[in-house]
Amino acid sequence: MGKNKYSIRKVAVLGSGVMGSQIAAHCVNAGLEVVLLDLKSDDPGRPNKIAEESLRKASKMKPSPFGKKEFVRRITTGNFEDDFDELREADWICEVIIEKMDIKKDMMSRIEKIRKPETMVSSNTSGLPIGEIGEEGGDEFKAHFLGTHFFNPPRYMKLLEIIPTANTLDEVTEYMHHFCEKTLGKGVVLCKDTPNFIANRIGIFSIANIMPYFFNKDWRAEEIDLLTGTLTGYSKAATFRTADMAGLDVTNHVAKNLYPSIPGDEMRDTFKLPEQFEHMVEEGHTGNKAGKGFYRKTKTEKGTEYQVIKADSLEYESQQQLEDPILNEAQKIRDTAERLRFLSFSDTKPGDFIWKVQRDLLLYSANRISEITESPLAIDRAMKWGFNWEMGPFERWDALGIDTVTEKLEKEGKEIPQIIRQMREAGVSAFYKDGQIYIPDGGEYVDITPSAKGEIKVHALQKAQTPVMENESAAIHDMGDGVALFEFKTRNYTLGFELVQSLYKSLDVVRQDFKALVISHDGDNFAFGANLKEALQAKEAGEWDKVEAAVNNFQRTAVALRYAPFPVIAAPFGKTLGGGTEFCLYSDKVVAHHELYMGLVEVGVGLIPAGGGTTELLRRAMNKLEGEADALPFIREVFKTIGMAKVSESAYLAKELGFLRESDTIVMNRDLVIKTAKEEALNLVQAGYQPPAKRAVKVLGKTAFSAMKLMLFVMHEGRFITDYDQVVAERVAYVLSGGDLSESQEVPESYLLELEREAIFECIKDERTRDRMEHMLKKGKPLRN
Repeated sequence: MGKNKYSIRKVAVLGSGVMGSQIAAHCVNAGLEVVLLDLKSDDPGRPNKIAEESLRKASKMKPSPFGKKEFVRRITTGNFEDDFDELREADWICEVIIEKMDIKKDMMSRIEKIRKPETMVSSNTSGLPIGEIGEEGGDEFKAHFLGTHFFNPPRYMKLLEIIPTANTLDEVTEYMHHFCEKTLGKGVVLCKDTPNFIANRIGIFSIANIMPYFFNKDWRAEEIDLLTGTLTGYSKAATFRTADMAGLDVTNHVAKNLYPSIPGDEMRDTFKLPEQFEHMVEEGHTGNKAGKGFYRKTKTEKGTEYQVIKADSLEYESQQQLEDPILNEAQKIRDTAERLRFLSFSDTKPGDFIWKVQRDLLLYSANRISEITESPLAIDRAMKWGFNWEMGPFERWDALGIDTVTEKLEKEGKEIPQIIRQMREAGVSAFYKDGQIYIPDGGEYVDITPSAKGEIKVHALQKAQTPVMENESAAIHDMGDGVALFEFKTRNYTLGFELVQSLYKSLDVVRQDFKALVISHDGDNFAFGANLKEALQAKEAGEWDKVEAAVNNFQRTAVALRYAPFPVIAAPFGKTLGGGTEFCLYSDKVVAHHELYMGLVEVGVGLIPAGGGTTELLRRAMNKLEGEADALPFIREVFKTIGMAKVSESAYLAKELGFLRESDTIVMNRDLVIKTAKEEALNLVQAGYQPPAKRAVKVLGKTAFSAMKLMLFVMHEGRFITDYDQVVAERVAYVLSGGDLSESQEVPESYLLELEREAIFECIKDERTRDRMEHMLKKGKPLRN
């Protein structure tokens, strides 16, 4: 079978509701041609009104399902009566209509009559049997039919469950797996066609199992969320905030539909949700979309407050802080598995609750093998990717210890799952071992499949061989083929003195032993900028020489990245702020994840971008000039970008702001960013890479400076900026103008870099900057002084 038998370029999404419109949006983000159809409107002047209005609502959502707002115009809208012929040219037809079996079956019948051979057809559902939806189709249709279950919101949630039927061709499943993984950037988990598949089966069980502790008034909602949040390896949203985000009516609907579908489930009654919860839903307490669920946001005299619901009256009150010495001890433990073990086996009230929650989850998950999947890895990934848990159920088995848990279960008179009994009889004491996962059905360990085909992970490089260079802040790894990887290791990926110095030294290592350098790591965010605490401590201690050295070293390192005799590729993702952005600006090429929140945010802490960021954005603005065009509007845009601390909401918007070039690469799948960066580095090497020549930068002098000062004056008079905002922004304007020059001229890069240094030293000496830095460290948000 030829590898290029299947190709998806045009996607037809049927159904423009919340999920359908957002799936269409994400397909457009991936560069696909998309048509979105829905019912025909009764309005004779707007037959496509339903689809059009759905897209209008989607374009106003926060966070946006679109990488750029303009992407909404790339979607062609239509209706099921006039525009069904559009499906003739579709390569993938994704049905996302109402969750009713008869209606879905009728739609499949219509699709089969019009689709071209080998077109993929999927039904997006959160729980209806996939095989039943497509059972009336012909053999060729059924061979190319499967289920998809996107998680809401589709742009941001990693998990995509793909559910092949007994008739789906293996090559179709394989192609869709690869396509959704690479093109749409999804973490794909293959599921059996069982009720609610994997993530919702386990996730709704977990929420339902915890609810009685609240409604029986054993614990307050915020207390439960503290104990089932990041403290014990779940998500930041924990239990009830997750339910609020998903919609309590959705949770209620899924649980009610699930109950009759699982007559043999040993914990089936867990899905009978408390009457008071159903009353919450009936009263309109359906979560974030209604503005009230377990929590509600309300205005008080002190400002915005997130209040919590009371189990008996369903009224809201202020949250309370759970105080217990065991929690203070636990928070000192950085390793999540160790912290979970410590709490679960502690003889305390929180420990008893945590143990019972873990116990039930571990039992339920183990008993679902091989009903919903043969692989514990699939369940762990589904929960981590679909519910944002830090640890999946079988990672929890390992963290608590299979033997220890089993002994405790036996003392409590609990029935031990068959797979656990088999493992213990075989002398197997962990699901995960040496990069492998234990498959109970086969009774053996198999290699863990990568999250995405071809992925490169830093932890795998570390495991394979000793780093070339390593300290507490950073490491250099050999990726093979002559490409080195520089890893940030600091907490929160802040760029402290040791890290920056290590990056500078790494250039010598690469020059001697490698052909190219990639800068990236495995964390959730690329970089949070300079280490403010380190800078503040040096200033307060009167160690001004350290402050100067840090600034000079940072700038020297950024510039050295550009003029190194080998290609430097930055591979950012997530939050990429301040100095992290500057390292990207000075790299030869950037390979960015689509979800990139990039910006020069220094003014928020009373500083200016002085690692070359101000100079480089000015250079890029000047490069846009053609002929005798007026440069001032371009400089104003740079000034607003820096002065307003603008942060991109996607990699596409980072290009608009000038942080990325048009030639920089955007990757949809986070797991493929480092792999792609390595490939781009080798492409440059093979093309005979030479570092860029040093070029002068045009500045406008006092003309630009006066114009920007006027902008600041107007903004200050209108109270859009504070007194110190004006001071800091004026320092930015001075650098962008080229300093105290009477007329426009070209100046060397080094001249502008010196202006940056002088400006940031002025900022650091100002006590108002110190106040801003302290406030950011304590409160995590800017001080408006």
